[in-house]
Amino acid sequence: MDISTSLDDPPDLQDINNVLVKLIKKCTPFLSADDEIQLRQKISDLKGLYAMWNSDTDEDYPADVYASVAEMFASNVFRPLPPSSYMAADDDECGVDGGGFGGGSGAENDAAAEASAVEFQQTAMAYQAFRAFVDRLAFDGDKAGPHLGRRFAGGLAHRLNAADMNERLTARDTMIRVRETCPSAQPAVLDAAVDELADFAYGYAPRHNGVLELLDFVADTVVYTEVSRPAVDKLSRVLLRLLKHQYLYSFKSKLIECIKALDSQHDELIPKVLVSIMDIWKSHNVKTIVLLRTMVELYEWCNKDNWIKLQLPVVCHISKFFSDYDFQLSEESMNFWIRIMHENIKYWQSRKDDVRVVVNALKKVKRTHWNSDCVSMANNLLNIMVMKNVIKDSCVEDPEEMFQEGKSKVINYYDYISQKILKPLVNPSKSTV
Repeated sequence: MDISTSLDDPPDLQDINNVLVKLIKKCTPFLSADDEIQLRQKISDLKGLYAMWNSDTDEDYPADVYASVAEMFASNVFRPLPPSSYMAADDDECGVDGGGFGGGSGAENDAAAEASAVEFQQTAMAYQAFRAFVDRLAFDGDKAGPHLGRRFAGGLAHRLNAADMNERLTARDTMIRVRETCPSAQPAVLDAAVDELADFAYGYAPRHNGVLELLDFVADTVVYTEVSRPAVDKLSRVLLRLLKHQYLYSFKSKLIECIKALDSQHDELIPKVLVSIMDIWKSHNVKTIVLLRTMVELYEWCNKDNWIKLQLPVVCHISKFFSDYDFQLSEESMNFWIRIMHENIKYWQSRKDDVRVVVNALKKVKRTHWNSDCVSMANNLLNIMVMKNVIKDSCVEDPEEMFQEGKSKVINYYDYISQKILKPLVNPSKSTV
């Protein structure tokens, strides 16, 4: 059916809308590659809808048109992803491996790929037509709202796990359009994205292709829309959980951007992240350089008052890594210490007792580390600390057991930190004056 000729003759607006709804419903069933003739006609009709909506700027459609468009889009796009989208990956980023169509001969895989490509043409045109419909100047978010709710948003967010990057980017941009043009759908779209991210964070989906796109969308939503307090709390929990993920290295930068975006409106998140990183180090006995780099990138964004409370426990934790066998971890942790010290030199000049744990850690590097660069760096840091009047003498060393976790009979820094600093910071309502 040619939409232009169909809509030229009938003078009655109701008749035009009826014809339009019938055409949209013709495009609704998803066809396989075997339905070659019908598939060609469907793609032609979808192109016609796209061309009409792409040039239409002021047509005010009734609610049944909005319902039909939403149904058409869902039928063409919200299909089960292939099993490869959910399988745990061996070594690729975000739990994504090379993909493909699994086992079978080369000929079988080629045929499956060709059929999939043919079928995807209607999906791609459904995206294009839907986005043109939403982009119209006369698009009415109030009429669309009942049809773009949580179920619709969930189906769209799930497409961010598609293997094809172009579809992931298209799905993300479509979510942004829905969020911007339909205010009533904003909470549902964000909730769907966070739930999709949570499935990956908590291990229900060991593989996910679109973690970067999800984090992009969530950060963008937090910056440009009003987010409710329950939604903020839910998102915060998911972001904290992602710190424990084995593929953190592959999405660390996007995660940091998302945390910064959320913290710009709710400044308690970054302190929680720093405390969580220390908890991960302590409870799981890990010394991952990725977590250290995450902490380094976030600490300068931490609220100043919270950082004053946090810097002592942070320094006590990172000083454990000074003598680590991994020379990169050793060097970067020492670099982090000197940066912290320089940026708050007066604080450390007045905390000579507290800084002794750092001094002993640096002297241990001098005595025991296999890497000569680390030894030289530790020696230089001690000299800088004397020069800056943080310590008096780089040669004096306390008994090592005095500052080891769980062995100190004089000062147990870690008990002091957890009881006097970290608990009041994380649970301010329970702190005492």
